[in-house]
Amino acid sequence: MSQFEWSEEENRCFGCGENPWGLGLEFEEEEGWVRTDTRLDRRYQGFQDYAHGGIVATMLDEASAWAVRLQLGSFAPSYEINCRLRKPAPLEEPLTVRAQAEDKGHGVALAQAQLLDREGSLLAEAEIKCKMV
Repeated sequence: MSQFEWSEEENRCFGCGENPWGLGLEFEEEEGWVRTDTRLDRRYQGFQDYAHGGIVATMLDEASAWAVRLQLGSFAPSYEINCRLRKPAPLEEPLTVRAQAEDKGHGVALAQAQLLDREGSLLAEAEIKCKMV
């Protein structure tokens, strides 16, 4: 599970932290991926009955950061995100967010992230460059 030994005030991350408005995502490693299952409620709506594209991009970004953390052992803020929204992400239905990371050298990690629906269909994907710290 995605845990840090930070106080509630230190971990206000919108994606994974102790944030009452956040997504509350918790990641774990499984079969070469860092992943989480989630369900978005209407607070994250964009177009009627679908998640806002910015929320989808946020989930992909968060998964990438966790992939770098769990697979490469480093914290790594994103500095470039190439996100493709393939299909609308439905609200109030099971979704899976997953990512893989590789060390590209010189303190740079490259992560591939995906958002899948309950049938495993690709809804969105991103390639994210991160600076390891």
